[in-house]
Amino acid sequence: MAEGSLHSGGLLLVLVCLVLQTDAGETISACFGINKTIDFDCGPGHMVHISRTFFGFSPTGQCRLVEGEAGAGCTVADPTFYACVGQSSCSINLPTGQWGVNVPACGQRSNYFQVEYTCVLAKTVTNICNNEKLTAQSGYIMTPRYPANYANQGECFTNILVQPSQKLTLHIIEMSLEDKGRTDCADLLYFNDNLRSITLCGQRTNNSYSMLSNFLHIELQSSSGGRSKGFWLYYEANPPLPTSLTPPPVTDNRQVTVEVSQNEDSDGKNSRDYNKDKGANSIMMSTLKYQSKSTVPLYRDSKSSTKQLPFAAIAGGVIGTLSLILAFLLLLLFIKWCKERKYYKAEKILEIKNPAFRSSNDFHETQSNSGYYC
Repeated sequence: MAEGSLHSGGLLLVLVCLVLQTDAGETISACFGINKTIDFDCGPGHMVHISRTFFGFSPTGQCRLVEGEAGAGCTVADPTFYACVGQSSCSINLPTGQWGVNVPACGQRSNYFQVEYTCVLAKTVTNICNNEKLTAQSGYIMTPRYPANYANQGECFTNILVQPSQKLTLHIIEMSLEDKGRTDCADLLYFNDNLRSITLCGQRTNNSYSMLSNFLHIELQSSSGGRSKGFWLYYEANPPLPTSLTPPPVTDNRQVTVEVSQNEDSDGKNSRDYNKDKGANSIMMSTLKYQSKSTVPLYRDSKSSTKQLPFAAIAGGVIGTLSLILAFLLLLLFIKWCKERKYYKAEKILEIKNPAFRSSNDFHETQSNSGYYC
């Protein structure tokens, strides 16, 4: 733990800043009224990953969240998007007064601000346009030139494949993609686990999506010329493999079919269709901290799978079978009609040649009617 303090006129005022290192990363916090900013530096060759920022109230003035302290749950999430994410260092402005924003959970004004972050080695982050297949148990993925604008048009993709007994989770650390109006995307992030898919644009940070399989297709599609920052993602496979075992090589023997419907817009450019329905069939999400400034959160629920037969093929098979049965029944009726007609014609010919001839039915009918006569 490192401690920072401010001297004013040679007098040590108070302890105002705390930096803690944990298994999940590092935490830095500061009380209001003295420090004007919170500054932290990951060093050259590293990228700042901010996982959580929040305001809090500490009744004991400890300038940080203390587990077990009375009122420890008195915090409120900070919805700000910080441009320093992905950079090597960060500086966050603090409220100028002694108190910050109101905390509804306890009806108090916040008196400290806390940041939880991780320093990521830049060379371990994969460029989505440079690697089409990933098989590691976890990893970072970014757009070209991130955290600068990606500045290119077209499509890039990568496929993630882990062990069949595992499922993937995708974390959006940061996303800033150009939207187009209120109902369309100029640039978009698309991902598909072969069972469901989702399309996103605009701004998001610290969202998590749980996949339904061990496969994930991730795609960047850009038509704006890359005027936005892009995205930075992290994926992981669950449950973790035993540490004593080396993961066997993963082979992809499936056909990956990404069904994307495209519409021609007024400029003659194709954009991916989307589904605005966020109903029960939408992809399962476990959001760590949902923050979005996008006016176009575009969700898609695609239940199509390469193993499923098309509906038209199933319906055609049923109709064909029923038609065959109907034709067979009609043939039987036609044969019966022909036999009856042949017998009827034979009776008519015999009656014409011999007027005394009567069919067996006529004979029996006559006999029954003549029973009353002597």
